[in-house]
Amino acid sequence: MTIDMTNNRVPYDMLTDEEKAALHEHEKAGGAFVVAGYDGRDWPREMENFLDHCVYRTLPLPEKTQDVIAWEKLPDWAEWVARDENGRVFTLPTEPFISGTGWGVAIALTLYRRIDDFPGIVQIGTCDWKESKQRRPRG
Repeated sequence: MTIDMTNNRVPYDMLTDEEKAALHEHEKAGGAFVVAGYDGRDWPREMENFLDHCVYRTLPLPEKTQDVIAWEKLPDWAEWVARDENGRVFTLPTEPFISGTGWGVAIALTLYRRIDDFPGIVQIGTCDWKESKQRRPRG
């Protein structure tokens, strides 16, 4: 269960372990905070660390966007597209699976292409690479 910390009014040092974990998870996900200091003022800030006397409220996470693929520019055999952890984008004829920090396939392929270095084919989104796999749209 995720703990909602958007309306938190408790200083960091008085939070439960679960509430502190929720703040840390929000930070890991790239979330922003509003911080209320000892002077009672709120200000948005990027985190360097959590201070015991401050009250931290989470701001909504930005919506993650999928990579935009110009499918019409890809060959007919290009059925799948996926982005590796290092940002390289490949097209493949069979469905890939996560393998380490990239994508693998069940059979050895000769038909696969890196496509992120060709202008106008891929617009990189903000989703995690593990959520980047897409199948060619049909119909």
